[in-house]
Amino acid sequence: MAKTSAKERREYPRTTVSLPVRMWVDEQMILGRAVDVSEQGLCVITAPTDALKRGDCFRIDMVMGAEDEVSLQGEVRHVTSSLVGLRTLERLKVS
Repeated sequence: MAKTSAKERREYPRTTVSLPVRMWVDEQMILGRAVDVSEQGLCVITAPTDALKRGDCFRIDMVMGAEDEVSLQGEVRHVTSSLVGLRTLERLKVS
């Protein structure tokens, strides 16, 4: 049986971006940069931290432009030392 890649399993296509992100874990603000987004997820580069754990849900603020910021809830789906994959509870408008 052939393995299915993560890209093939994705429900929504990803778009490459470079957007500042603030993640609010408990009372701690963690800064990062979204490197790709989809309608229901994003991948964020961040400094290594133990604060991000798979399954945790928290608020994410993403700066979309000079006057445009989006706040949403996200769940950690996977985490490495410098990358975190998040599934958003609300859909994002990706263009």
